[in-house]
Amino acid sequence: MAFCEHCGRELSDQAIACPNCGHPRVPAVAITTRQGVQYAEWWQRAVALIIDAVITGIPAGIIIALAGLSTVGQLTRTDEFGNRTLNAPAFRHLILGVLIAFAIGILYRTLLEGSARGQTVGKMAMRIAVRDVDDGGSIGYGRAFGRWLVGYILWIVIYIPGIIDLLFPLWDSQRQTLHDKAVRSVVIQV
Repeated sequence: MAFCEHCGRELSDQAIACPNCGHPRVPAVAITTRQGVQYAEWWQRAVALIIDAVITGIPAGIIIALAGLSTVGQLTRTDEFGNRTLNAPAFRHLILGVLIAFAIGILYRTLLEGSARGQTVGKMAMRIAVRDVDDGGSIGYGRAFGRWLVGYILWIVIYIPGIIDLLFPLWDSQRQTLHDKAVRSVVIQV
């Protein structure tokens, strides 16, 4: 038996939509009985992360490279006295490219993990999904952003908390990272 991702009602295996709320069933992430949920293995999460890093890294790299090419040799200026100063317009152009690339990664994770499927392309390839810890439903876009934000903050604090966060599923009973715990999500096999 599976459960509706929207209202939690039990569905038959043949149901294409919930008879209670009409929410369409997404078979790839239908959760069987709560006791039978299989949490994603650490290696599945790691491979999914690598796939997603490549997918977001390619356009981000292109954008940063294009912004950098337009500023090559222009980030500083030398005045008539030989003093070097920052070329503010060129620097702003490069920063804008970095911010756009950064936004691509945020939107990618937030929109895909917050959707009804709860899967980025890497998670789809590894057949895992982000779900709510209590009812197995979608975590929504707000919690997906919170999940990304907590993970990001842990990485920018001297890397050690980020490494601990990445390794946390190895010893956690529900195989959750710290950013999963912060927003009450789990990553399951689908």
